Amino acid sequence: MTPPAVHANCVIVGTAGLLIRGGAGSGKSSLADYLVEAARAKGNLGQLVADDYTHIAAVDGRLQAHAPQAIEGRMEVRGFGVVEAPFAPGAQIHLAIELTSAETIERMPEQPLGHVVLDGVQLPVIVCPQNDPAHSLRLIRWALRTLFPKGPDYI
Repeated sequence: MTPPAVHANCVIVGTAGLLIRGGAGSGKSSLADYLVEAARAKGNLGQLVADDYTHIAAVDGRLQAHAPQAIEGRMEVRGFGVVEAPFAPGAQIHLAIELTSAETIERMPEQPLGHVVLDGVQLPVIVCPQNDPAHSLRLIRWALRTLFPKGPDYI
């Protein structure tokens, strides 16, 4: 049985799997591309898992993700088209990213990381501004530093 597909991108940066959720045109693909390139620029693994739709499934209490077979290794570059991209066959998700309008994001949240439950698995989540990959990268970097304080900076 094929696990459910969610409207999300998925990337791996270093050893961290990131699930990027947001509406159509919110910048999921741009942020995914930006994160992959940022990881690679630091000499770390940066790889696409899925673009636009991602299969997710709980496995032993962890959320696993992979691309639907029809779109494996493909990424939409708005204004350029669908391109072939190196991809990983799957990832364990460590952080969910919710893209939303910048106006709705608290400037100084008491708790910058929230939680979301996907397929019965609770994950940390960070809210990031849509269509602003540089600002989102900064927020994601701090989220990863908070979650893995002794880990390396992958992005």
